[in-house]
Amino acid sequence: MKKLVCLLIPMSLIFVSCIFAGIDPDKKVQLAYHLRLDGKADMAKALLDSILSDDSTQAMAHYEMARLKYYMFTGGGKMNVDEIRASIGHAVTLDPGNVTYVYYRAIVSFLNAFMAMQQGQQAEIKDRIDETCTQFEKVLTLKPDYHEAMLYLVEIYGLLPRDMGGDSVKAIRYAEKLAGLDGYFGAKAKAALAPEDSDPVKYWEDLLVLNGRKPDFLMEAGKACLYKENPEKAEQYFNEAMKLDPGKNILLLDLARYHMFKVMQDQKLAGSELPIAKAYFEKYLITKPEPIAPLKAYAIGWLGKIEMFQENQAQAEKRMNEAKATDPYFSRATGIPTLLLFDPPDQISHHYFSFFMPF
Repeated sequence: MKKLVCLLIPMSLIFVSCIFAGIDPDKKVQLAYHLRLDGKADMAKALLDSILSDDSTQAMAHYEMARLKYYMFTGGGKMNVDEIRASIGHAVTLDPGNVTYVYYRAIVSFLNAFMAMQQGQQAEIKDRIDETCTQFEKVLTLKPDYHEAMLYLVEIYGLLPRDMGGDSVKAIRYAEKLAGLDGYFGAKAKAALAPEDSDPVKYWEDLLVLNGRKPDFLMEAGKACLYKENPEKAEQYFNEAMKLDPGKNILLLDLARYHMFKVMQDQKLAGSELPIAKAYFEKYLITKPEPIAPLKAYAIGWLGKIEMFQENQAQAEKRMNEAKATDPYFSRATGIPTLLLFDPPDQISHHYFSFFMPF
């Protein structure tokens, strides 16, 4: 069986090279992107390898390769952060004026710094954070109104201590600038810098009164409720946000994860919390728009973990096999895969996720 698998892999490379021969390289990259969204990461990688083998100067192919490696990294693939950094570095070198590539390089730089934090590499953290801030500042030289890049700088400078690269003066300066550019992102920046004893729920509810019941503000009010241990109220806000913007159905995963975290903190709560989490994961799977394969597999994978918690071994194996069949590289991380990975490769991404907050 192992010998057969080894033979199939090079055959797939030949198949990919032949079937897409003669197609414009950028269109091939788009095809690789759609293959990844369809749960076929290995075939996507084979196509990207083929593109870069023919012409290593294809910046978009390097960018999509970086995103594919990032995705495979979260799914237990044989990838590492240095490989991701190398791919996005090639993309930026080849097309330094492309803000999409420069922004993604900053995200990967932040991932590199975050890994140092997680692994306790104290000597590495400040240098990596300084490099991350430099990369986000480069984004702003290309696109001064890139709200997401500015918000990252607010969080980094405002939430980290000085010996790790924090700088409260810079954080306030960027927050004030962001407030002048966009009401929602300005509000998020102010929330990030709020004192620990502040009331985030009241903060976002006051903004709902001032700004109207817009989906983004409803989403933030719901997340604030989760931090204040009020999932019922969070669900009300999320439901309202999803009614206005069905694309926010991913918020159901936040509700599911909230109840999973309760069990992780206290396994005595498994009997009451796991059925609630399971119901949210199952509800997400039948929402519209239909989840793409990576997110669908992620949710199914969590259902498998729930079955394991409940010692339903046969059902757990069935769910995990279903997840792997949907997408072998589905994320094994607790965090929801960032939607930055799923925007078309020729599009500026406006998805934001925090390295500091679980929701």
